[in-house]
Amino acid sequence: MAAWETHGLHVRVLGPLEAVVHGRAVDLGGPQPRGVLARLAAAPGRTVSVGTLVDELWGPLPPRDAHRTVRTYVSRLRAALRLVGGADAAAALVTRAPGYELHVHPASIDAGRFERLVASGQQALAAQPRIAFEHLTQALGLWRGDAFAEFGHLPGIAAAAVQLERRRLSATEARIESALALGLDTQAAAELEMLVQAHPTRELLWGQLMIALYRLGRQADALGAYRTASVLLREEHGIEPSPALAGVHSRILRHDPALGCAERFPLPRVAVHGAPASW
Repeated sequence: MAAWETHGLHVRVLGPLEAVVHGRAVDLGGPQPRGVLARLAAAPGRTVSVGTLVDELWGPLPPRDAHRTVRTYVSRLRAALRLVGGADAAAALVTRAPGYELHVHPASIDAGRFERLVASGQQALAAQPRIAFEHLTQALGLWRGDAFAEFGHLPGIAAAAVQLERRRLSATEARIESALALGLDTQAAAELEMLVQAHPTRELLWGQLMIALYRLGRQADALGAYRTASVLLREEHGIEPSPALAGVHSRILRHDPALGCAERFPLPRVAVHGAPASW
């Protein structure tokens, strides 16, 4: 049996940082010990040097005894894990030169479970939209708030949080695509009307909203959504709507029968202004 199968430690980073052992919460202490665990949880199974942890916690002007302080924080975290889960739980924090490693299975961290569910959901999207919808819904249900929310001031952890938030949005888009493929248009439209306000440059979301509204018999609202997106892109970003978004607009105008089908319709993915490729 692998070591990580015995300690029962689960770390949650998709919201406020939490650690539980066999369902019992672990007292992680103050902000800096929590920062150490968060940095290790951002790279599970990989050694993070003491120097990296010092840089993360204090930046370019650390105290003279910073390296010793980091080791003290790790000792305290081990003691807290031991108190709740015994020696097996404490063993999840491994000393490995030149630093430490959080030795857990990827699924023991909620971000790892999220990534696995998203990957399986996206893989199923083309042929099995019901399975895709279920897996993506489970993945997004793991979120309890912003990833690593309390550590935005720590650069390494903040960078990991940005990547997770991007994956969260991509997973949301994929789940909506599966919802539309299943004919869940009312549910999708309600969610999309909020999402386009939060992410106004994500053209995929605008296209999905237009299709959902059109299917609900709200053609005028669908065309209005296109006008809103066009104005925003032109006036605030100086660009024209992508051919993909313009294509959805054209299909709505000519009442393309394919738009009314509860199946996965082809939406070409192109780069969104100011963001990575998302359509």
